[in-house]
Amino acid sequence: MSRVKLGLWSLQNPGSSFKQFYAESVATALSGEKNHSSLGPNLKPGRIAEARRTFSKLVKKGIRPSDTLVDYGCGTLRLGALFIEFLEPNRYIGLDVDERILAIGRNQFSAELMDSKRPVLEVISPESLRRAAARQPRWVCSKGVLQHIPPEELNEYFKSLSYLIHVGAIGFIYARIAEKSKRHSAKTWLHEFNHLKTAANRNGMEVDRIAKGLITVRTSK
Repeated sequence: MSRVKLGLWSLQNPGSSFKQFYAESVATALSGEKNHSSLGPNLKPGRIAEARRTFSKLVKKGIRPSDTLVDYGCGTLRLGALFIEFLEPNRYIGLDVDERILAIGRNQFSAELMDSKRPVLEVISPESLRRAAARQPRWVCSKGVLQHIPPEELNEYFKSLSYLIHVGAIGFIYARIAEKSKRHSAKTWLHEFNHLKTAANRNGMEVDRIAKGLITVRTSK
């Protein structure tokens, strides 16, 4: 059914990308207060515990409270909430594809916490990427994003990351890897590692597999 919806949406929005379709479908679903496995206030059981495990693993990689971190594809801040509390004020930057998604995440925090931690939450755009890059982030995390990017949009994804990952910065990408790139469901893909490597190289970066489903990204310059 989702593929049918994608087809109809594409006919109604010629020239639009899958990223735009995904943002619209997720925002629409969340506005109707439907359960979503990884976004919004009605998470499926186990998702909060999973976020805590991911947070702990990333902190063990060397992230310190004084570091600036970009959460690329932060969604409704399931993982971001943990980093906002952990990091010092003005150190968390959350970027996602739609303001409606960010608003749901933003609204879960008290005004006091937002005032004290001052996280930056912005829609992904050339301007927001430049603003984030100007902050010289030490870390860039992208979880739950790559699986929703079709092969033909990989270059755009890595191009966006290339703004953020400067010399000395480290990116962590969670990816579903397969021997051959293929569509896994209506909105998800499995990617061949060499395809990711090629797209990263094209944008001046190198990728390495360091654990199951976890890839590091560094500039090759």
